[in-house]
Amino acid sequence: MTREEANALVMGLLSHPELDRIQGLPNFGAVSLRAMDGWAPHAEDSQSMTRTLRDIGHYMAGVWAIQLHQSPGGLTHASLSEIVAPMGMGSRTRVHAMLAYLQFIGLIRSAPKGGDGRLRHYEPTAGLTTLFRARFRRELTILADLVPGMTDTLALWDEPGVFEGFVSAHGRFMSASFSTYDPEASNLDVFSHRNAGLIILGQLVTAAHRPGDPFPPPGPVHLNISEIARLSGVSRAHVRGVLKAGEAKGFLITQPDSVTAFSPELRHNIEHLMAGYTLSLGWCAREAIKTRP
Repeated sequence: MTREEANALVMGLLSHPELDRIQGLPNFGAVSLRAMDGWAPHAEDSQSMTRTLRDIGHYMAGVWAIQLHQSPGGLTHASLSEIVAPMGMGSRTRVHAMLAYLQFIGLIRSAPKGGDGRLRHYEPTAGLTTLFRARFRRELTILADLVPGMTDTLALWDEPGVFEGFVSAHGRFMSASFSTYDPEASNLDVFSHRNAGLIILGQLVTAAHRPGDPFPPPGPVHLNISEIARLSGVSRAHVRGVLKAGEAKGFLITQPDSVTAFSPELRHNIEHLMAGYTLSLGWCAREAIKTRP
């Protein structure tokens, strides 16, 4: 995908009218709150795989592994190089190291040899596929209250190729987003670039919300660090580190009596994140079943 094609996909899907439309739906806040709370680890999921995938880099590696495995050339050194090259990580040595590391942490494994055997192929592990299948099913089930068409994809979720097509579309969209990324724009990098940062943010929003509050809630709220850490699957020290980073950015405002409020900029970014995320997953859901008869 060229930069022009990536920009057309992202800007076309996340146009201001579409973002405004989603944010203007009466149930946008309630659904977004459920979705953000749902980012926390679930008891039925593999705990070891959940810990691995709470880092944004590992998460994207898992998405790309499934995406490339479904591509005509499969998951190989060459196909992975093509995806990561625009991010400055496409050197032969670095991609070799990435493949070795992804095997070590259990996201991919060597695939059975095919063809003449000269090109080494890899494939996603069963643990990665199982966790993503359950996770995205839950997210689509929640977000279907905003994008009713998602129910069509959910009805076919266990049919061959549907889940894989969804994740492949998700990978294409995320790659397009990275290629159009503007580091100078206001964003949530202070959370997303930290291990479990978005999970912790989801728990902060959930903790701050009170009946009748707008979405995102403004606070203030007394934060239970131990409870947020437990629900996020991280240590209390890690939660405190994320909170301090959010304070340094000006997103989180500590007030007297140790209560925390959300800045208007943080609330705007959260609202924009959830609207964009909903629209992107809606597109992925449509892509997953578009080629079915």
